[in-house]
Amino acid sequence: MTKQLEYFFDFVSPYSYVAHTVVKQTIERSGAELVVRPMFLGGVMHATGNRPPGVVPAKRKYLDIDLARACKRYGLTMHSNPHFPMNTRGMTRAAIGLEGDLEKRDRFIETCFNICWNDARGIDPADPETFGAALVEAGFDPAEINALASSEENKAKLKANTAEAIERGAFGAPTFFVGREIFFGHDRLDYVEEALSA
Repeated sequence: MTKQLEYFFDFVSPYSYVAHTVVKQTIERSGAELVVRPMFLGGVMHATGNRPPGVVPAKRKYLDIDLARACKRYGLTMHSNPHFPMNTRGMTRAAIGLEGDLEKRDRFIETCFNICWNDARGIDPADPETFGAALVEAGFDPAEINALASSEENKAKLKANTAEAIERGAFGAPTFFVGREIFFGHDRLDYVEEALSA
């Protein structure tokens, strides 16, 4: 039976952007099934009393250095988004709404990470005009994405994903689960791989 790797993330997290690349390599090597679980990171932080590294001066300084190291290691480019922390709830809801078409969903997730962290234009995902234009460039219909983002069903699913992540011990993003085992951060995916092969 193929093992599953659950991946809880929010597009607002720069480390989730890094993890998005690294987890693909983990899946290729392990043969595991990746179960994508978008969540609302702000809700996780609030519920657990955690604070984003960007609001702690020493952590903020280290964040820039560490992200540069991570991007160099994995061959990524990253642009500081002037709208950080971005409102990404519409993106996460839309990603959930695309679960019926996994190829399209995966392409949408890739697009959203690029809009947030790999686009030098500094696009605000909460701005309908600039975000919509970026979606069109990537081959998506902004009206469809907006409808998915506004769907009450997708709002409820995002809340459920977030509540489940908190209940299972998540305190930030990205968070991974192999069965009941929890792993936090892209730099723990080597441990994840060991758990998948156990």
